Amino acid sequence: MTLETLVTELSAAGFDVSLHEAPDGTRCPYLVIEDIEHPNFSADNRVYAKTTSLMLRLVESQIHDFALIAKLENTLDALGLFYSSDDASDKAEHVCETHYQISFFGGN
Repeated sequence: MTLETLVTELSAAGFDVSLHEAPDGTRCPYLVIEDIEHPNFSADNRVYAKTTSLMLRLVESQIHDFALIAKLENTLDALGLFYSSDDASDKAEHVCETHYQISFFGGN
């Protein structure tokens, strides 16, 4: 898996995906991929196995759309990605978010 493949697959599933922050004028719902890390495994002074860890934010207007959340989680399941999630809301911005922590083997 690569980050490019993840973005391609999420886009093909109908999600509006951006890296690091939502572009100006983006309407909810959308996905933002952020906090990308590569905690690679090393052995003998070289990268033995490349890994990627990231946070994926699903941003929605005011209330959760559970059908949309199920669609996203089904897409992640179909890609064979393990994820854990938590919910947050920003009453000042009138949005709610679901944050997904995802890790997979593979680099950029």
